[in-house]
Amino acid sequence: MGNTRRRGEDLQAAIHAAVHEELAARGYAGLTFEGVAAAAATSKAVLYRRWPTKAEMVLSAITTTGQPILTVPDSGSLAGDLHQLMRAGRTFFREQIRQTILGLLADLDEYAAETMREIFFARAAEMVTPILERARARGELGPAPIPPRAVALPLDLLRHETLLRGKLDEHDISELVDHCAVPLLVALSTNPVSVASG
Repeated sequence: MGNTRRRGEDLQAAIHAAVHEELAARGYAGLTFEGVAAAAATSKAVLYRRWPTKAEMVLSAITTTGQPILTVPDSGSLAGDLHQLMRAGRTFFREQIRQTILGLLADLDEYAAETMREIFFARAAEMVTPILERARARGELGPAPIPPRAVALPLDLLRHETLLRGKLDEHDISELVDHCAVPLLVALSTNPVSVASG
Protein backbone atom coordinates (compact mmCIF):
# COMPACT_ATOMS: atom_id res chain seq x y z
CA MET A 1 0.00 0.00 0.00
CA GLY A 2 1.26 3.51 -0.73
CA ASN A 3 1.88 6.12 1.88
CA THR A 4 -0.49 8.71 0.37
CA ARG A 5 -2.63 10.50 2.93
CA ARG A 6 -6.07 11.54 1.81
CA ARG A 7 -7.29 14.93 2.90
CA GLY A 8 -10.21 17.26 2.49
CA GLU A 9 -12.91 16.21 0.06
CA ASP A 10 -11.23 12.92 -0.89
CA LEU A 11 -11.09 11.81 2.72
CA GLN A 12 -14.64 12.94 3.45
CA ALA A 13 -15.94 11.11 0.36
CA ALA A 14 -14.18 7.92 1.50
CA ILE A 15 -15.68 8.25 4.99
CA HIS A 16 -19.17 8.88 3.63
CA ALA A 17 -18.87 5.84 1.36
CA ALA A 18 -17.75 3.78 4.36
CA VAL A 19 -20.75 4.98 6.39
CA HIS A 20 -23.12 3.85 3.63
CA GLU A 21 -21.34 0.48 3.44
CA GLU A 22 -21.58 -0.04 7.18
CA LEU A 23 -25.24 1.00 7.24
CA ALA A 24 -25.99 -1.55 4.52
CA ALA A 25 -24.04 -4.29 6.31
CA ARG A 26 -24.90 -3.65 9.97
CA GLY A 27 -27.72 -1.12 10.13
CA TYR A 28 -27.68 2.07 12.18
CA ALA A 29 -27.66 0.26 15.53
CA GLY A 30 -24.62 -1.82 14.56
CA LEU A 31 -22.61 0.97 12.94
CA THR A 32 -19.54 2.02 14.96
CA PHE A 33 -16.66 4.48 14.63
CA GLU A 34 -14.32 1.49 14.57
CA GLY A 35 -16.14 -0.10 11.66
CA VAL A 36 -16.31 3.11 9.63
CA ALA A 37 -12.65 3.90 10.29
CA ALA A 38 -11.61 0.43 9.11
CA ALA A 39 -13.81 0.59 6.01
CA ALA A 40 -12.47 4.05 5.13
CA ALA A 41 -8.86 3.06 5.90
CA THR A 42 -8.48 5.91 8.39
CA SER A 43 -8.45 6.29 12.16
CA LYS A 44 -11.13 6.84 14.77
CA ALA A 45 -9.33 10.03 15.78
CA VAL A 46 -9.89 11.47 12.30
CA LEU A 47 -13.60 10.68 12.56
CA TYR A 48 -13.97 12.14 16.05
CA ARG A 49 -12.29 15.38 14.95
CA ARG A 50 -15.00 15.83 12.34
CA TRP A 51 -18.04 14.37 14.11
CA PRO A 52 -18.22 13.96 17.90
CA THR A 53 -21.14 11.52 17.69
CA LYS A 54 -22.19 8.62 15.48
CA ALA A 55 -25.47 10.36 14.68
CA GLU A 56 -23.72 13.47 13.34
CA MET A 57 -21.39 11.34 11.21
CA VAL A 58 -24.29 9.40 9.71
CA LEU A 59 -26.35 12.56 9.17
CA SER A 60 -23.44 14.11 7.27
CA ALA A 61 -23.14 11.04 5.04
CA ILE A 62 -26.81 10.75 4.16
CA THR A 63 -27.43 14.46 3.57
CA THR A 64 -24.38 15.31 1.44
CA THR A 65 -24.81 12.58 -1.16
CA GLY A 66 -25.18 13.95 -4.67
CA GLN A 67 -27.94 11.49 -5.47
CA PRO A 68 -31.57 12.66 -5.27
CA ILE A 69 -33.71 10.96 -2.62
CA LEU A 70 -36.47 10.32 -5.17
CA THR A 71 -36.91 11.04 -8.85
CA VAL A 72 -39.73 13.38 -9.85
CA PRO A 73 -42.35 11.47 -11.86
CA ASP A 74 -44.16 12.83 -14.93
CA SER A 75 -47.22 10.66 -15.55
CA GLY A 76 -49.37 13.32 -17.20
CA SER A 77 -51.67 14.03 -14.24
CA LEU A 78 -51.38 15.44 -10.73
CA ALA A 79 -52.88 12.36 -9.08
CA GLY A 80 -50.75 10.04 -11.21
CA ASP A 81 -47.55 11.89 -10.31
CA LEU A 82 -48.36 11.80 -6.60
CA HIS A 83 -49.25 8.10 -6.77
CA GLN A 84 -45.88 7.38 -8.40
CA LEU A 85 -44.04 9.57 -5.91
CA MET A 86 -45.65 7.68 -3.02
CA ARG A 87 -44.69 4.32 -4.53
CA ALA A 88 -41.11 5.47 -5.04
CA GLY A 89 -41.03 6.72 -1.46
CA ARG A 90 -42.32 3.38 -0.20
CA THR A 91 -39.39 1.70 -1.96
CA PHE A 92 -36.88 4.26 -0.67
CA PHE A 93 -37.97 4.10 2.96
CA ARG A 94 -37.23 0.39 3.18
CA GLU A 95 -36.51 -1.04 6.60
CA GLN A 96 -32.79 -0.14 6.67
CA ILE A 97 -33.45 3.52 5.80
CA ARG A 98 -36.40 3.61 8.19
CA GLN A 99 -34.32 2.35 11.11
CA THR A 100 -31.49 4.74 10.25
CA ILE A 101 -33.75 7.80 10.26
CA LEU A 102 -35.55 6.75 13.44
CA GLY A 103 -32.17 6.16 15.10
CA LEU A 104 -30.93 9.57 14.01
CA LEU A 105 -34.01 11.34 15.31
CA ALA A 106 -33.55 9.59 18.67
CA ASP A 107 -29.82 10.32 18.94
CA LEU A 108 -29.40 13.81 17.49
CA ASP A 109 -29.59 16.91 19.65
CA GLU A 110 -32.45 19.32 19.05
CA TYR A 111 -30.50 21.59 16.68
CA ALA A 112 -29.22 18.73 14.51
CA ALA A 113 -32.62 17.05 14.44
CA GLU A 114 -34.21 20.31 13.31
CA THR A 115 -31.53 20.63 10.61
CA MET A 116 -32.46 17.17 9.41
CA ARG A 117 -36.15 18.04 9.31
CA GLU A 118 -35.38 21.24 7.36
CA ILE A 119 -33.38 19.25 4.80
CA PHE A 120 -36.27 16.86 4.26
CA PHE A 121 -38.71 19.80 4.07
CA ALA A 122 -36.57 21.52 1.43
CA ARG A 123 -36.20 18.35 -0.59
CA ALA A 124 -39.94 17.76 -0.42
CA ALA A 125 -40.47 21.18 -2.02
CA GLU A 126 -37.87 20.38 -4.70
CA MET A 127 -39.74 17.22 -5.66
CA VAL A 128 -43.35 18.36 -5.35
CA THR A 129 -43.02 21.86 -6.84
CA PRO A 130 -42.31 20.63 -10.42
CA ILE A 131 -45.32 18.32 -10.15
CA LEU A 132 -47.53 21.24 -9.13
CA GLU A 133 -46.13 23.50 -11.86
CA ARG A 134 -46.96 20.92 -14.53
CA ALA A 135 -50.43 20.46 -13.02
CA ARG A 136 -51.02 24.23 -13.26
CA ALA A 137 -49.91 24.21 -16.90
CA ARG A 138 -52.42 21.42 -17.63
CA GLY A 139 -55.20 23.34 -15.87
CA GLU A 140 -55.56 20.86 -13.00
CA LEU A 141 -54.66 23.56 -10.47
CA GLY A 142 -55.63 27.20 -10.24
CA PRO A 143 -53.30 30.23 -10.18
CA ALA A 144 -53.37 30.98 -6.42
CA PRO A 145 -50.19 30.42 -4.38
CA ILE A 146 -50.04 27.18 -2.41
CA PRO A 147 -48.50 27.53 1.07
CA PRO A 148 -45.15 25.75 1.60
CA ARG A 149 -46.59 23.36 4.20
CA ALA A 150 -49.27 22.28 1.76
CA VAL A 151 -46.62 21.75 -0.93
CA ALA A 152 -44.71 19.51 1.49
CA LEU A 153 -47.85 17.65 2.60
CA PRO A 154 -47.60 14.69 0.16
CA LEU A 155 -44.11 13.80 1.39
CA ASP A 156 -45.02 14.59 5.00
CA LEU A 157 -47.79 12.00 4.69
CA LEU A 158 -45.37 9.60 3.01
CA ARG A 159 -42.81 9.91 5.83
CA HIS A 160 -45.46 9.49 8.49
CA GLU A 161 -46.84 6.31 6.95
CA THR A 162 -43.48 4.72 6.12
CA LEU A 163 -41.42 5.83 9.13
CA LEU A 164 -43.93 5.75 11.95
CA ARG A 165 -46.44 3.16 10.78
CA GLY A 166 -43.98 1.13 8.73
CA LYS A 167 -46.70 0.42 6.19
CA LEU A 168 -47.93 1.97 2.95
CA ASP A 169 -50.04 -0.20 0.63
CA GLU A 170 -51.92 0.76 -2.52
CA HIS A 171 -55.13 1.46 -0.58
CA ASP A 172 -53.20 3.83 1.72
CA ILE A 173 -51.67 5.61 -1.27
CA SER A 174 -55.08 6.07 -2.92
CA GLU A 175 -56.57 7.52 0.25
CA LEU A 176 -53.64 9.87 0.89
CA VAL A 177 -53.46 11.13 -2.69
CA ASP A 178 -57.07 11.08 -3.88
CA HIS A 179 -58.83 12.03 -0.64
CA CYS A 180 -56.23 14.20 1.12
CA ALA A 181 -53.47 15.72 -1.01
CA VAL A 182 -55.16 16.39 -4.35
CA PRO A 183 -58.40 17.94 -2.96
CA LEU A 184 -56.40 20.21 -0.65
CA LEU A 185 -54.01 21.35 -3.39
CA VAL A 186 -56.89 22.01 -5.79
CA ALA A 187 -58.84 23.96 -3.16
CA LEU A 188 -55.88 26.12 -2.16
CA SER A 189 -54.90 26.86 -5.75
CA THR A 190 -58.43 27.89 -6.78
CA ASN A 191 -59.55 29.70 -3.61
CA PRO A 192 -57.12 32.42 -2.45
CA VAL A 193 -59.43 33.27 0.47
CA SER A 194 -58.72 29.88 2.06
CA VAL A 195 -54.99 30.63 2.01
CA ALA A 196 -55.34 34.01 3.71
CA SER A 197 -57.95 33.03 6.28
CA GLY A 198 -57.14 31.92 9.85
